[in-house]
Amino acid sequence: MFNPPTLEDLQETRRANEKLVLRALESKPEWVETELAKTTGLALSHLRAALASLLDQGRVRRLPGTGTRAVYGLADPGLADVPATPLTADALKVRDYLEGRADSALYMSEQLRMTREDVMAALSLLNAHGQITCTFVGSLVIFRLKETQALGQEQTAPEKEKAGRKKQVALA
Repeated sequence: MFNPPTLEDLQETRRANEKLVLRALESKPEWVETELAKTTGLALSHLRAALASLLDQGRVRRLPGTGTRAVYGLADPGLADVPATPLTADALKVRDYLEGRADSALYMSEQLRMTREDVMAALSLLNAHGQITCTFVGSLVIFRLKETQALGQEQTAPEKEKAGRKKQVALA
C-alpha cells in the first residue's frame, strides 16, 4: 500500500535540496539552471522548488542571463548575522513601517528619520527572527515582511488589519 509523503517529509526533502543547491552555488559565482541541475543531481522541478524557497529567503538571487537562460548566484542583502535577541525599538519601528509595503533600506532610513546603519541593524534583527524577506531588483535590495509574519499579526489583531485593508483597497 502506498503511503503519500507527509508535509514534514516534503519539507525535509526541500531543505536537503536547498543545502545541495547552496553548496553548488558557493563553488562559483554564477550558475545556469541546467548546469545547476546536473551538478546537484536534482530533477529540474525539485531544483526549481529549492531555488524558489531560497529566493524567497533572500539567500539566492536570479542574475541577468542571456536569452531565456536562468542564471543564479548567492545573494548578499547586506544583513549582519546576529542572534535572535528581543526586538529593539528600532526593529519594531521598521517592522511597523513594513506592514503592507516593501522598501529599500535607504528609503526606509529617510522615511523613518534613522541612519541607514540603524535600519540595517533593525533589519538584521528582524531577519534573525525570520520576519523579513528580500528581493533583488538589479543591485537594489527590497525588504518586506514575510507573509507568515503578516498572517500571524492578522490573527492577533484581526479588526485592525481588516480596517487597514479597507483603506488600502479604497486607495488602490
